[in-house]
Amino acid sequence: MRVRVKFYSPAVMKDLQLGRKLASGSAVDAYLAESASGTVLVQVTHSEVVADPELYGRFLDTTRISATQHKHPALLSPELTRCQPDGRFVLITGPVSGRTAVDHLREKGPLSTPEAIRWGLRVCDALEFLHAHGVVHGHLAPKNLFLDGDADQPDVRLLDTVLLLYRGARSVPSSQMLVAPEYLSPERCQGQRATVACDIYGMGVLLHELLTGAPPFSARTLAETRRLHVTAPTPQLMPGLEEWASVLTRCLSKKASERFKSMAQLRDVLRTLKPLDTPAIDIELRFEDTAARKSGELQVGDVIGRYRIEGLLGEGGMGRVYEASHLSIDRRVALKVLRPELARVESQVHRFVAEAQAVNRVRHPHIIEIEDLVQDGERVYFVMELLRGPTLKMLAKDAPIEMTRSVRLMRQAASALAAAHCVGVIHRDLKPDNFVIERHPDGHEHLKVLDFGVCRVRGTDMKNAYRTQVGQVVGTPLWMAPEQVLGHVVDPRADVYSLSMVMYVMLTRRFPWQGVDLSQVVMHRLQKDAEPVGATTFLGELIPERLQQLLERGLARELAKRPQSMAEMESELIEVETELTTPNVKVESPQKSWWMRFRS
Repeated sequence: MRVRVKFYSPAVMKDLQLGRKLASGSAVDAYLAESASGTVLVQVTHSEVVADPELYGRFLDTTRISATQHKHPALLSPELTRCQPDGRFVLITGPVSGRTAVDHLREKGPLSTPEAIRWGLRVCDALEFLHAHGVVHGHLAPKNLFLDGDADQPDVRLLDTVLLLYRGARSVPSSQMLVAPEYLSPERCQGQRATVACDIYGMGVLLHELLTGAPPFSARTLAETRRLHVTAPTPQLMPGLEEWASVLTRCLSKKASERFKSMAQLRDVLRTLKPLDTPAIDIELRFEDTAARKSGELQVGDVIGRYRIEGLLGEGGMGRVYEASHLSIDRRVALKVLRPELARVESQVHRFVAEAQAVNRVRHPHIIEIEDLVQDGERVYFVMELLRGPTLKMLAKDAPIEMTRSVRLMRQAASALAAAHCVGVIHRDLKPDNFVIERHPDGHEHLKVLDFGVCRVRGTDMKNAYRTQVGQVVGTPLWMAPEQVLGHVVDPRADVYSLSMVMYVMLTRRFPWQGVDLSQVVMHRLQKDAEPVGATTFLGELIPERLQQLLERGLARELAKRPQSMAEMESELIEVETELTTPNVKVESPQKSWWMRFRS
């Protein structure tokens, strides 16, 4: 039976005809589907996930990471994301042939040693990339290896199963067996959580099946198969595969501590088995750099370029930010260092460099300054000014922020973003975490906008400056504009919406939809108008009518109803700030809040 999925909004891939079901996961089901661009792989969210607000919120974050950060030539990940009216997400890959390693083994039999090495290297690259992002694959089965191109020397891609195996902090209700026992590690068979060592074991299982046509441990019952993983020795290999014995024995060790320590270590050993004379190895070696595969975690006192590391300030999926001091002059800076594992991936380097280039194009006093970008083969990093101050999120947690102060800070942010938009840079991830507040010696607060990691830059041609890939969802869903949630083309008005959302929450300590949970906050913006900010702040301050109207316009679902530029938003905030700070205008509520009474 064929099923047709209707998307909530018109797009290039509006209709899909679902075909063979590939897998049932705890949170999504995976299908092969026919689209206007050919065969694709589609993952559709279960309705049970949408019905659980807490779970749905975590799932949205996982979906965003999978769709925006899991980009690697050896990884098959979603490229397009769609949201249906009922809240379910549909995630779509680029074109695929639909063939997997299962089909290859059935048609051509086990792989030769050169083939197994080439496939194994490819999978190692994909897994090392996932591990660098803190993701364990957990299901290294032939059915998850997708083959494209030449049937004799196919392009091998590992399916990203992070959504198929998604459980979050607690289990998703599911009666499905997510991973067949043949592909579990001893730890998983004993009820322990998956780790990188489990993927090392999984590589042993996968390589054994590719070389022999069967997994190393399989029995008539699930319980017996699990027992074999925990207690049985590694099966003896057939003649002609002797060189693989030590590799598979180490991968399949019952003790995690006796396995290879990382995918990089396993990959180095695979290369020693037999020289590869096939041009396909060039694909695997394109970004190879032995030095870059080191752990790369800098320690206090280490020297990188002209700087000495003084301490770790923070870290994320792309890299780490360190406080550092210049070796020759007495000056402190911040270094944002791309993870060495990602420095071998061309697309990740491009994204990292694009952030530095985008910030450098603006040069505004309220945008963090990037002073230098360094690519020396072993390290990729840029040098930034060192900010001394809390994020807006931290500031709001410490004490309530009064309205005049909120308006002043948001006016500074609008000024910075208006300058960015003028040179074709859209931030697309505005949230309280991405504003840092410094206090100058004269007592004035100075806001800085940071983290342009998912910004969009399209040169100075303003017609093309604001185009983005249709269907790609980037940013943080909780603060996104409706069109951004749906993966539509975004322009500066998406930043206007997000900045309005930040200011609304600062003034009211609530989101613009009353009595809703996290998932509904995301979904209701697609279906309902924002609730008016009201006459008073949560502190009891009287909100000027002009500011009420500005926030109503800024949070409009229809683009035409919003301020049409960030410069217009800045101009309105200047007028509001003037009104609030004019001596003869008394701004207070007839009935003070508990906080205002306390301060009195």
